[in-house]
Amino acid sequence: MPIPNLLRNAALTSLTLGGLGLAVPARAADVEVRAPADTSVSVRRAPALRFGEKGQMAISSDVGLSVSNTSVSGVSGSSTVLVLRPAIDFFIADSWSVGGFLGVEYASAPGGSSTSVSIGPRVGYNAELTKRLSLWPKAGLAIARTSQTDEGAVLPGGGGTVVGQSSEGNTSVQLNLFVPIVFHPVDHFFLGLGPALDQDLSGDSKATTVAVRLTIGGWI
Repeated sequence: MPIPNLLRNAALTSLTLGGLGLAVPARAADVEVRAPADTSVSVRRAPALRFGEKGQMAISSDVGLSVSNTSVSGVSGSSTVLVLRPAIDFFIADSWSVGGFLGVEYASAPGGSSTSVSIGPRVGYNAELTKRLSLWPKAGLAIARTSQTDEGAVLPGGGGTVVGQSSEGNTSVQLNLFVPIVFHPVDHFFLGLGPALDQDLSGDSKATTVAVRLTIGGWI
């Protein structure tokens, strides 16, 4: 091969290898480029939801045993009451709720017992005290049907004869108040405890019940 051709080939080979050598560091440099140490990246997070915001729905129930003092037409006495009162409440605005409930209540007292079924609407306002505590008073009106049974008395020496046993029913309009302090241990769950008042506004025998009740529920 002539010498000029050898020189030309050597020159082309040298240029090609040099170009590859320049290309590889350039690619490596592109990979290793990093942001300056003082560069900060901010991540925007959605704000945490809190109980009582507009659009939420709460499902709860006032349930359990309550020790109460009841006054019926001026005659007072203590009784033990079992209450089950499931309810649904919607927050139509921040903190303001409207809803309804269905209640079943069984009361046992010396000399008799009573069963009451009630249904009605209610309104409430949730006041946030801390991140985990709030005060959620609620007031409502209900139609209540109460059936009462008087156990009567057994005549001495009468072979177990019972006298004075009777039963009667009463329909009334009730005012219902409940003021629980609500604890939110985790998101979407709550439980609370507070005083409650059920006051008959109509009916033959107007009853006033004052109790301490528990509420438990969740929200979405």
